[in-house]
Amino acid sequence: MEDMRKIEEVILNGSMDELAELRLWLFKESCRLENMESSLSERYARLEADEMAFKNRMDAAERKLETATKKLNNDKALFDQRLAILNNGFEQLTSDKKRLESEYRRLEKEKSYQRENEYDVMDLLFRGANNPLTLKKRYKDLMKMFHPDNICGDADMVRLINQEYDDLCRQYDMGMIN
Repeated sequence: MEDMRKIEEVILNGSMDELAELRLWLFKESCRLENMESSLSERYARLEADEMAFKNRMDAAERKLETATKKLNNDKALFDQRLAILNNGFEQLTSDKKRLESEYRRLEKEKSYQRENEYDVMDLLFRGANNPLTLKKRYKDLMKMFHPDNICGDADMVRLINQEYDDLCRQYDMGMIN
């Protein structure tokens, strides 16, 4: 404010030298202000460019974050789905295990009953073979029928026939008859 009063006084009451000096000062001040204005304009333009670059980086980062979030959500959904499948599988395995254990117990009971039936069948197959020759002939006939190389052969039946034949041979005190 005080500078403005001095300038007004020099304009109104000043000499030519003072006016020339004021004019020179005003010219220098005008140049200084123009330089400052252009410097400020450049700074403003740089700030605007920096702001745009920052906005572009932020937009890119937001898109990247959004993509990563979607991928994470998809991965989480897939993980939850697989976990549910595994849990269902474990539950199914547990129920299958219980079912198999009960089936195994039932089969063990049946096996003892089946062994009794096998001995009855063997007794039936070898019935009437009361001497070593008929026993040997019956054994050969049975082996021809049940040998595993035959179309309707049965390896378990051959095993049972061999056991029964060995037992009967011992009963007849013949040793092994071939």
